[in-house]
Amino acid sequence: MLSTVEVVQVFLARLAAQDAAGIARLCAPTVEWEAPDPGGARWTTGPRTRREVESQFLTLFATFGLERLSARQVIVDGGDAAVVGSARWRVLTTAERVDVRFAAVVSVHLGEIEQYWQMPDTLAAAVATGAARTEA
Repeated sequence: MLSTVEVVQVFLARLAAQDAAGIARLCAPTVEWEAPDPGGARWTTGPRTRREVESQFLTLFATFGLERLSARQVIVDGGDAAVVGSARWRVLTTAERVDVRFAAVVSVHLGEIEQYWQMPDTLAAAVATGAARTEA
């Protein structure tokens, strides 16, 4: 069974590899979920199955290509971990690049992710995908 630190390390490696199925396999059968949709325009919350987690990441990877992922800080307290970092994504339809800072909170029990909260810069993502505009 993986420790919390190991689960976070594997999660980040699978995210960098854009391995949606591998991320889903790290999860418990039901995950308490709070994360924005890939365009950043709306949030999805509540329990998710592994299949739904995989679908969320497949949608993300169909929208954005990950060019860089950096974890600035990982804080672990028992089964809980907080990851603060940044990512550079490329919008696949326009080739526009977007830099997104994020914080993610992962709760691990018996080597599986049971809770996942992702808090990225949703405005940057929404502007890059055309879901939102900024006024000059």
